[in-house]
Amino acid sequence: MSRSLPLWLTRVLSNSMAPGLRDGQLVLTLRPRRRHRFRRGSVVAVDSREAGRRIVKRIIGLSGERVRMEGGQVWVDGEHLVEPYVSPSASAYQGTFDVPEGHYLILGDNRDASSDSRNWRNPYVGRGEIAGILLRKCDQ
Repeated sequence: MSRSLPLWLTRVLSNSMAPGLRDGQLVLTLRPRRRHRFRRGSVVAVDSREAGRRIVKRIIGLSGERVRMEGGQVWVDGEHLVEPYVSPSASAYQGTFDVPEGHYLILGDNRDASSDSRNWRNPYVGRGEIAGILLRKCDQ
């Protein structure tokens, strides 16, 4: 039986994660183990059915949480989420999401230039769709 390597390089294919990650950048990526507990703030490679390709986004909402967005700010279960990695913007997006068990809500850091959970038909990403955890940028 062939097993894929636990580490690989992921190429970022948009500016949706700017300013931290830019289009074309390579990032060392780790395949998560079955029992891995994903954390809020982790940047992940997702095999997105919505986008039809592998994308890079940040986990914002965990299973069972209520995420509310208003005026560029995010609240999780009523507590304001401090996000120093987010591009400053005047995002007017508003919405509330109840993340089902076994799923996550993911967003790009450059919110005004990101197609993510906020505007997808099915906003929740299942655990099995997360292909890797991005670890560190690689110089090109």
